[in-house]
Amino acid sequence: MMTHYLSVVRMALMLGLKRSMQYRWDFLIEGSLSLAMAALQLLPLLVLFSERSSVAGWSVNHMLVLMGWYMMVRALVEGVVAPGLAASVAGIRTGQFDYTLIKPVDSLFLCSLAELKPWKIIDFLFGLGLAGYALSRLDVAPSAVDVLLAAVLSVAGVAAAYALFVLAVAASFVLVRIQNLTNVLSSFLDFARWPIQAFDPVWRLVFSVVIPLGVMTSYPVMALLGMLSLPLAAASLAVAALFFAAARLAWSRALRGYRSASS
Repeated sequence: MMTHYLSVVRMALMLGLKRSMQYRWDFLIEGSLSLAMAALQLLPLLVLFSERSSVAGWSVNHMLVLMGWYMMVRALVEGVVAPGLAASVAGIRTGQFDYTLIKPVDSLFLCSLAELKPWKIIDFLFGLGLAGYALSRLDVAPSAVDVLLAAVLSVAGVAAAYALFVLAVAASFVLVRIQNLTNVLSSFLDFARWPIQAFDPVWRLVFSVVIPLGVMTSYPVMALLGMLSLPLAAASLAVAALFFAAARLAWSRALRGYRSASS
């Protein structure tokens, strides 16, 4: 079973790469634009820290680590998660989703790989390099436990982001005109570039539990920098697990009520 799913992932990656390189100049232009947009993400920080030395207790290097983490998460969301699930919404409306259901692979897994944007690897590598550079400038040496906890929380954060998009797509089974919700979620991700401490207590709670942006970026970075308590780390993992389970349940129930638009 695992070999079967790995072969599906491999074929999805190859198809995404071939689709992107079908028009070579478009591929190069998209890659260049991705690099330019990644660099422009730093502009707000340059403006902000030209006027102050810290934001909510985060120095410029702390913020650069967070920005790098945000870029990596965003690259995974926009390169893997969002495109395929957004295409599924259109398929539900037109009836093309029927062809997904007849394939011998889990429908949610297949939808998640339906469309890939390989050039987003540029954003991911840029974010990884930025986080590594900023971390080297900090007088902090993460322990093995800190690195492991940050890695676990990063996986949980990506799972939480994935779950939000799955919940939006599951809602489109009932409310077809809700397809723009995926665009709204993408816009909300912009808040994840800022530390959770920068928001007032009410919004901090919202961005930790209702829309778990802190789980996606702030808490993994805090764990890496030794700034996260174990109870908060456990709570972050619980929130991510809850969202993932809720998304899976919502998807299963949506499938049971699905009626083909082509019938």
